Parts: sequence; structure tokens; C-alpha cells
Amino acid sequence: MLLYAGDKFGAINRLLGTRRLVPAFLAANVLLLLWICCTPSAHARLGVAVIPAVLENGYDVERVYGGEVRAGRTSVLGFRHAGAIDAIHVREGDNVEAGDFLAELDPEPLRAAREQAAAASRHARAQLAVAEAAQELARETTRRHRDLLERGHTSAQRFDEVRLDLASREAQVAVASAELARAKAALRAAEVDLDRSRIHAPYTARIQTRHMDEGAMVTPGQPVLRVVEDARREARIGLPADVAETLTPGQPYRFRLGTRQLEGTLLHLLPEVDPRTRTVTALFALSGQDFVPAAGTLIELALTRTVDASGFWLPLAALSEAQRGLWSVFVVVPDGDRERVERRLVEVLHTAENRVFVRGTLADGDSVVATGTQRIVPGQAVEAGAKR
Repeated sequence: MLLYAGDKFGAINRLLGTRRLVPAFLAANVLLLLWICCTPSAHARLGVAVIPAVLENGYDVERVYGGEVRAGRTSVLGFRHAGAIDAIHVREGDNVEAGDFLAELDPEPLRAAREQAAAASRHARAQLAVAEAAQELARETTRRHRDLLERGHTSAQRFDEVRLDLASREAQVAVASAELARAKAALRAAEVDLDRSRIHAPYTARIQTRHMDEGAMVTPGQPVLRVVEDARREARIGLPADVAETLTPGQPYRFRLGTRQLEGTLLHLLPEVDPRTRTVTALFALSGQDFVPAAGTLIELALTRTVDASGFWLPLAALSEAQRGLWSVFVVVPDGDRERVERRLVEVLHTAENRVFVRGTLADGDSVVATGTQRIVPGQAVEAGAKR
């Protein structure tokens, strides 16, 4: 039989003297077991993980600005003259080199015009030859009549007629020379027109769009092909004026395109502010990359700025919500031969992924509870784990 001492179990011992001995005995043992199990041990302590609070003089803030990737050059190509398209030698997506033959008009009308201009040039050259021969004859005739006039064998009237005929022949030579020059110019224009009935690639590029097909009638300047420079890409980013002033031409900057990281060099800032967005457009060269983004792709410029402020980097899990919009953290402090936790109020200055930059009543070197703050209360005895 169990013996129970003390006033604490007086009621149980009195029950043992009744006729309900067995039930009272069982009830007493259950109460004793519950009391033993529910009474906390004076030596039990909660283990917590802590990190040291390290005072920092500032933190970095990353700002992202969106923009668009554009080709270095883009051109819409067409013919200078009207006509029917005879052939187009490229398809959309083809790569072309500078000077490649891309398309041509039906050349027959232009060839006929060139032959006509060539014939007119030959006719003008013959006319000039006739005029020059007549001029030479008139010059000799004038010389002979001058000798005769000096010897008195001809009249002054006849000499004037010969002299003026020479002047007329010289004028005819000048007219024939002008006609020949005009015929040559017409021939040159016909040759240029025939050459311009073909479209050549202005630079190394890729065919983006083919607007017309063979047999179509086109007017001067009507779009036929659109080419995009494939080797050079530029990023156009709109930035606030104060941010744009911090950039340096020729310096590299980081870009993000989805999960890809790119690098671009600032070419220059455009001189005018965009009237719609009130931003300054910055142009960056993206050439020299293993990966060349397609023109029209959206891209992000990542700029990092250092903010001067004293504080501490802590894991986000170390924060607990406090009153009046503030936050708190728990700090492990010595208490005789034990350790306990104290609450410290902090202000969040910056958030970055799973950590925060705070300032407040922390001191450099404090042991901050890193996680599990929902399990503890101020003043609770704890056992700090390894610092990390």
C-alpha cells in the first residue's frame, strides 16, 4: 500500500479509510502521475539558434528599369522607279551581306531608254563633228579674206560677211557641244535608272519582312523588303533624370532578360526628356554577347545604389510584430549562470529577399534569435545554440 505524506495528500489519505478503498486508491495514483508529468522541471531550457548582430554602415538598393531591345539599324527598301517586279531573290529570315543582290524590276523598259539615250549621244557627237568642220572652214576663209583685204583685192563688205559667218559657225559648235553634253547626261541617267532597278543590301542584315512578290506593280518608294541589322543590338532604357545623371558613358552595366544576365555599355544619353514619360532615354550597346536578344524584346537594367545608414542585416524570420508599426527581435543575454531572452524594438529600413536591414535598440555583437521567435516570450530561460 502506498503512503502519502503531507497536507497536500490529506484528502487522498482520508479516502483510504472509507469502504471505497480501491477506487480512491486508483484515483490518487492518477492524480499523482498527472502532477508529476505536468510540473515543469526547473532545469528544462528551450534551445534557440542565434546569430551575432554586426553593425553595418550602409546597404545596397537595387532598382530595375525596363526598356526595349532594338537593332542597330533597320531599313525599309523599295525601288526608285515604278514598274513590275521581275524577281525577288531572298525570303524572310535570310541572312544577307552588304551589297547582295536582293530584287529587281523588269529591266526591258529601262534598257530601251538607255539605248535611246545612247543613240541620242551618238547623234549629238556627229552633229558636233559637222559643226567643228564648218567652223574650221569658216576660220580658213576668214584668214584668206583678211590677207586679200590688206592687199586691196576684196571689199570690206565681203570680209565682214566672212568674219560673221565664222562667228556663226563657232556658235553652232558651242550648241553642238551642249547637245552632246546633254545627251551624255541622259545616257548616264538611263544607266543609273537601270542600275537602280535592282535592290542591294545596304549592310549585313537579316530579311525581316517581304512586302511584295514577283509580278506586282510598284510605285517609287513603295516598301518591298524590310531588313534588320543582326550583328548589333541596342537597349533603349527610360530613366529618371536624377538617375541618368549618375551614369557614365563607356562604362558597363548589368541587364536582365528573364533568367539571363547580360552586360551592356552606355553609348550616350539622348538630349531631350520624353514628353510622355518624363524620362531620359539611355542607349546601351549589347554587342559582344554570346546571346544576342531579338529586336523588340523587353529588357531590364539593374542599377545598384548604396544608402548610407547604420544598422544590421538580420534574417526575416528573426522579426516579430510589435506595436505602433514597429518590429522587435529577441536577444539572448546572460542571467547569472543561465541565459534568457529580451525584446528589442527595431525599424525596418530595407528588405532584400529573405533578410532585412534594421536599426533600433540593438548593439554590435548582440546574440539575436534567428528563428522560432513564436515559441518564446520575453524573460524566458533559453539555451543559445551555435552561432551561425
